[in-house]
Amino acid sequence: MVLQYKNVLKRAFILLFLINPSLKSLQLALPKDVIASVGTHKISLNDFLNRYEEYLASSGVKDNILVRRSVLNNMINELLLFYYDNNKKIFDDDEYQREIKWADKQTILSYLKDQEVYAKITATDEELRDAFAKSNEQIAARHLYAETEEEANNLYQLLQTGADFNELAKQVFADTTLSKNGGYLGYFSWGDMDPAFEDAAYSLRVGEISRPVKTRYGYSIIKLEDRFAKPLLTEDEFLRKKDHMSSVVRIRKKRASEIEFLNKIFDQDKFWMDKNILGNIYNNLTYSLKSSGEMSKKVYSSGTFIKYGKKVYTQKEIEKWIENIPTFHKEKINSLETLSVVLKGLVIQDILFDAAVAKGYDKNEYVKNTIGKYHTNIFLRYKRREVSDNKSFPENEILEYYKNNSIYFLESPQVNLQEIIVKEKSLADSLHKKIIDGADFGMLAEKNSLREWSAKNKGIIGLSDINKFGFLKDTLASSDVNQIIGPFNIEGYYGIFKLLEKTESKVKSFESVKGEAERLLKKERSQQIIREYLNSLQSQVKIFVDDNLLGSAVLKN
Repeated sequence: MVLQYKNVLKRAFILLFLINPSLKSLQLALPKDVIASVGTHKISLNDFLNRYEEYLASSGVKDNILVRRSVLNNMINELLLFYYDNNKKIFDDDEYQREIKWADKQTILSYLKDQEVYAKITATDEELRDAFAKSNEQIAARHLYAETEEEANNLYQLLQTGADFNELAKQVFADTTLSKNGGYLGYFSWGDMDPAFEDAAYSLRVGEISRPVKTRYGYSIIKLEDRFAKPLLTEDEFLRKKDHMSSVVRIRKKRASEIEFLNKIFDQDKFWMDKNILGNIYNNLTYSLKSSGEMSKKVYSSGTFIKYGKKVYTQKEIEKWIENIPTFHKEKINSLETLSVVLKGLVIQDILFDAAVAKGYDKNEYVKNTIGKYHTNIFLRYKRREVSDNKSFPENEILEYYKNNSIYFLESPQVNLQEIIVKEKSLADSLHKKIIDGADFGMLAEKNSLREWSAKNKGIIGLSDINKFGFLKDTLASSDVNQIIGPFNIEGYYGIFKLLEKTESKVKSFESVKGEAERLLKKERSQQIIREYLNSLQSQVKIFVDDNLLGSAVLKN
């Protein structure tokens, strides 16, 4: 079993649609190698065993007759829903077709990575022993966080010249806990943190401070506070955990191995993109996601948009690519920078896909079987949604659900702030001091704040949902009216805020949330809804199960 496909199997089995246990059992009506039939479709013993053993391997569940029956029921229900119901609406859905094609390509690319990257990752005996020792050792550390390397280097220089770690933590962390405790993370073990963070932390002596360490989240400067190891580790313990350690070490090498592989495939120096056309594409994408009525505002350019070596891509070709991305991915493109990264990724995928096809991975039997599993999962997701959408409840049932679950319909607290947003920290500190000394917040906002619309309103932004303020939410919730908050580093800018007004949360009116209440009611009763729907299908189709074969079948592994 290739590890990265296990999630596919888990998703396939999480939702076992329970079927009426009184299905007809007719042993003689089925051939010896067939365990069940649904209308004219048959489920072979071999197909059942393959599915069942994959489920046992991915879930860790023990073999027993109830689990066998549940997995077989799932296979029966898939056939019922796919072949014996009207699915024209789903099959004609453009988004469904996009997801199917996307899954096909991503599966082939995943298999390429598996064969060309992951399968070639090794772990030496020295690495395994080092991992084993670290896994039996706990360390405690604190850290300072920075978004950029420049900020991290500045912090490191301050520490080298005698700055206090705890005082710097108060400046860099918006999180109140980390700002108050000096960035203390407590005790953790090997495998709990970002690999780069851990490697640096475990290499330190107690009291030692690391240079800036790049992690997937930004940069950290780490100070080791304590470490203690389990005494008397034996060779027998190592040998018993060696396979597990090998798996962990190889997984930790995955990211570096991927980058090395991509650097061999993709030469950054050969990549060129026309930034003007990029802006056109972003505007066109924005209009597309808003409304088809904005089509007249789209802008198109002729000529080359992207070059990679001898490959040339036009705006039309690239927009076709974007059109084929599933909407839930497309909606994440919320800036020119994100679009640029996505398009470069699509070019890389194009190159990798050609390499995968050249190696015949698109024809590989395992890949085709995995694609089939993805197709099933996507279809079932759409089918469950369709069944749920077509189900309706009387208004009195929806009202009862609303009354019994009022916690789901709370209106979030709202806050009204005055803000001053500036670029330089020194200016933010200076303005903060003036405010504390009694200067008028509104006048300072009007004169200095970079956000024009709020500056014109003396920094007042009006009542807004407290959840819109991200990492500031908890600080705002615990602050008092008229309290000055900040300065805070917000994506390279610095913000000072004054809390003008707070409102408490309250239950929204039934009329305003009736649709949401019905959606949640459907979600709560989803098993009942699908069971009733399946029962109606079963009454129209002949289904036979060989219970004797189901119970006596011998597992292959």
